[in-house]
Amino acid sequence: MPKKETSTGDWVISETGNWNVASDFARVKIMIPLSKCEYYEDIAKFGYDAISEELMGQHIQNDYVRFVGLRRLINELLRVCKNTMFAMKVGKTKETLDGYEKRLVKVRNILPLIIKVKRDNISKTKDIILIPDEFEKTLEIVLNLKSLINIPLNKNHLIFTDKEEFDPHAFKESIKERMTSKG
Repeated sequence: MPKKETSTGDWVISETGNWNVASDFARVKIMIPLSKCEYYEDIAKFGYDAISEELMGQHIQNDYVRFVGLRRLINELLRVCKNTMFAMKVGKTKETLDGYEKRLVKVRNILPLIIKVKRDNISKTKDIILIPDEFEKTLEIVLNLKSLINIPLNKNHLIFTDKEEFDPHAFKESIKERMTSKG
């Protein structure tokens, strides 16, 4: 949003006339979901976000928590793909990211195959039990996709930008040169 001039109450438009919200967009739509991925990855791997929770011995079924963590991890990765698809302009990065998104959808669709549901009709409860090998394979696929998604994001400067290192001494010298040669 353009700045508001306090003395006149008018809006000051930047030289380009465009509002630059790229930084806010990248933070909200890319970095926050990527940060959540780390959180859900820990839950999917360990069943807890922090070791203190694990040691407290909560009464929630650990397999259920890990399953929910994996499901949420997939959801956040899909969100990152959807939030950044429009910015994929370099080479075939749009197609690459679309391929990762489709693979995540396939993984999400097979999630019921990596658990067993144990029902107790008397107590009206159900327990989710992970099928260990299938869960670990699925988690590894998702973590691999998580790493791969960063590549097209970075190629399109959504994570790091290609900037030359700023040399203040050289900048000062260039100003001196311009002032002495151009007046």
